[in-house]
Amino acid sequence: MRSRPWVGLDMGSFSIKLLAIQSGPAGDRPFLGEVPAPPAGNDGRPAPEALAQAISRCMSDAGLPSRGHRGLTLGVSGADVIIKQISLPLLDENEVGPALRFEARKHLPFDPQSMTIDYQVLGRYPSEKRLDLLLAAVSNDRLQRLQAPLRALGLEADIVDAAPLALANALAEEHPNQREAQILLDVGHGSSLLSIYQKGEPYFTRRLDFGGRTITHAIASATHVPFDEAEEWKLAAGSDEPGFRVDWNSAEMQAVSEALRSELVDELLRTLAFYRTIGHLSEPLRLWLSGGSARLPGIAIRLADQLGMPVEIFNPLEDLLEPADDGAPRTAGPQFAQAFGLAMRTA
Repeated sequence: MRSRPWVGLDMGSFSIKLLAIQSGPAGDRPFLGEVPAPPAGNDGRPAPEALAQAISRCMSDAGLPSRGHRGLTLGVSGADVIIKQISLPLLDENEVGPALRFEARKHLPFDPQSMTIDYQVLGRYPSEKRLDLLLAAVSNDRLQRLQAPLRALGLEADIVDAAPLALANALAEEHPNQREAQILLDVGHGSSLLSIYQKGEPYFTRRLDFGGRTITHAIASATHVPFDEAEEWKLAAGSDEPGFRVDWNSAEMQAVSEALRSELVDELLRTLAFYRTIGHLSEPLRLWLSGGSARLPGIAIRLADQLGMPVEIFNPLEDLLEPADDGAPRTAGPQFAQAFGLAMRTA
């Protein structure tokens, strides 16, 4: 019998995305769901009850019973999610946890007592008396708020994973044998996550103040239309609507190109230059692009021209879905990159 599927849940500010994968002798069977995120309340956040209803609807749309899964991995992101690679003196395994709680004060901008902290040992180097760790931390407040909608449904997250790590795992899962640097830019609604991973070099991630909302504002400003109308145009341009044609000479796409150049490219190049001060970047470089905005036709080519390096769309669903899968076009994959990485993280 097939094992029950494992769920990856990405609760973004624009939409809630769910990807569950059920393994079996005939291959992997995916369950996909995406619903709009509920509107924010007076405190700037959606109400937990509204989020719970959206998650329930997402599971229903995916054809997944609320208790018909083996486990669930929940993604967490934000300014108070910290991931750093650090070094400690060579310690026994049972000494790492207590030492890390003290050492974390040097690396976290918040009081460690207010944060949930975890780690993974990356390497032990007895000759150098050094232990390399990947430190991950999130504020207790964000963690509780994130899990409240699940608990309202009678569910618990079996694993909570930082979004940058989920994205890095997604790329590594799809391209396991590549030895060059894995650079992934996931363009979310309000911000983007850049992850750099390569074996034997420091893991690095950075949150950039550029997102799909930046692109929409640029389109609205250039064409003198309301934000909602510009957003509708952008979504249609990145959809599978038959007959919708995008011209890069149009005012809308010229605005997209200018937003990339002025708001994103310089930050990416500065970030890569900084990384070279802490680690080696194997050439030639290549950037993978994911997130809903990655579906804009030609955006990878335009970004590649501006960066001076190849840019490819990361679509983890390309090989997972059959072309005839109802409601799941193969081109819809870039925005499921985080959910895919979360679904790969099983207990």
